[in-house]
Amino acid sequence: MSSDHAHYWSVFFFVLILYAYHHGIFRSSTSLQAFIQQFGKYAVMIFVLLQVIQVIIPILPGGISSVAGMLMFGNGFGLLYSCIGLVIGEAIGFLLVRYYGVAFVQLILSPKKYQKFDELLTRKTKDIKKVLVVTLLLPFAPDDLICLVAGLTKLSFREFMQIVIFLKPWSVGVYSMIMLFLFHQAQGHL
Repeated sequence: MSSDHAHYWSVFFFVLILYAYHHGIFRSSTSLQAFIQQFGKYAVMIFVLLQVIQVIIPILPGGISSVAGMLMFGNGFGLLYSCIGLVIGEAIGFLLVRYYGVAFVQLILSPKKYQKFDELLTRKTKDIKKVLVVTLLLPFAPDDLICLVAGLTKLSFREFMQIVIFLKPWSVGVYSMIMLFLFHQAQGHL
């Protein structure tokens, strides 16, 4: 993709995110569903794209998009589409950090959060692998942030992707099922 095309796509996604914020689309799972469903046969593609983007730019409170996906597409397909988007997003985030370095991570993380994760950078690659595995096994851990920080280490892209592809579905599945249960509780469905 040429730099002109990349620029246009960046502008498109920026405008889309601004539009979504302005119209309150990210405030609840219901409003997110309504937004995505308006795209008809392209709803799955829009949902996956939002999942990709939310890994790199944390625009949604955790779990809202996965719950919306499960409610729109069913539990199985909703989780599948979530995992596809999130794994692609993790890969893109990792590669962006590899290319742009610390400056990119500092754009995403607040200075306070960056300081927390900065100590991981001084550890060996083996340590970041352990931290990555643990955060992917614990559904409410900040795995997206650890994935970004992993891009600053010597962990190979191949090893990173093996860990993410193997463990991200677990993390997304458990997290989403808990969030869906809580959503139904709040709606009085149980």
